[in-house]
Amino acid sequence: MDRLIVKNFGPLKDIDIELNKINLFIGENGSGKSVLAKLIVTILNLIRDTSIKSKGQLEDTKLLEDNLKKYHINFLSSKTYIHYFDCNKQIYSIMYKNSKVIIENKVLEKEKEEFNSSPYHKSPHIVTNKENFLDNISEVLSQNNKLTAQYIPAERNLISIFNKYVTTFITADIPLPKFLLNFSSQYIRAREEIGELNLLDVKYKFENDKEHIYYNDKDYLLLEHSSSGIQSALPLHLTVKYFAQKYRGIIIEEPEQNLFPKAQSETIRYIIEQVSDKNNLFMMTHSPYVLSVLNILIFAHKVAQMNEDAKKKVEEFVKKEYWINPDNFSAYYLKNGIAKDIKSSRGLISDNEIDDISEDIAGEFDELMEIYREFKDAK
Repeated sequence: MDRLIVKNFGPLKDIDIELNKINLFIGENGSGKSVLAKLIVTILNLIRDTSIKSKGQLEDTKLLEDNLKKYHINFLSSKTYIHYFDCNKQIYSIMYKNSKVIIENKVLEKEKEEFNSSPYHKSPHIVTNKENFLDNISEVLSQNNKLTAQYIPAERNLISIFNKYVTTFITADIPLPKFLLNFSSQYIRAREEIGELNLLDVKYKFENDKEHIYYNDKDYLLLEHSSSGIQSALPLHLTVKYFAQKYRGIIIEEPEQNLFPKAQSETIRYIIEQVSDKNNLFMMTHSPYVLSVLNILIFAHKVAQMNEDAKKKVEEFVKKEYWINPDNFSAYYLKNGIAKDIKSSRGLISDNEIDDISEDIAGEFDELMEIYREFKDAK
């Protein structure tokens, strides 16, 4: 199982996580979920491509040891794959060895000049003097067709409007996020290839170069005029289906976005159903409902393993395609730049973690109830 270690990268202070087949990350706004999502898609695209690894491989052990010590980066071995990036006057290293990825910011400013004259600075994978570290790595990989993982951003709910005016944005030289541009391009390919899709009690059809949402056989709206939930869910459903067939890694921000709890449940089940043994899935969420649904799907797998009778009964109300093997699942809570493992010994997400997310709201209600009881007889 791969591990990702991140030290002092933006809001991520000390991250050490296992990258499993299905991975969940939950945390408050600003906890670093988006940064981690972009890091994961970048890392998967770097380490999964053999041509990039072979170019980054350094065979001279002595040279490698000397230079790594010089830049205060722990030496792993002569077959470590190393990529250096200069970002905002700080040099980051990305290392890959024995299924371990380490991202660190340990290079001192005074060593920058020496670094720039080193042989590593000649690497075709170095991105220098760029403001957005992750966007620019993504751009380099995209231009070289090296992508093996894809990112579904939270901004997908803008895609029906964004695609309509993207030419205007580019012509006006308006700076656009590279991840959103890439997703927009992938979305256009997905809708052309898939054409139509059933989701959340409606049907989507791409016909006559327009996107229609059918509420019955005759009545429809253009996607851009449909509900916010559909505008968010459709790009997710469509690209998950498309990505699962073409890419190994799928990273999703806020799969619950703009959806009622029942629709959140249906969407999570749909995502799990699309993922095959060849895919790795990463989901960043705010929603305790997402955690609860995943627990149901993990528990369904566990119960079904008891015997054939149990398996048949479970299949009656939870489709086998939705089941999650707990061995293939990881879950983390991001807070204060640290990732806490919230998977219990039973393989489920800890009940305490799900409860804690709602603790503040419940606490306020309890306080109000106490005040109500105190004064209700005084009326």
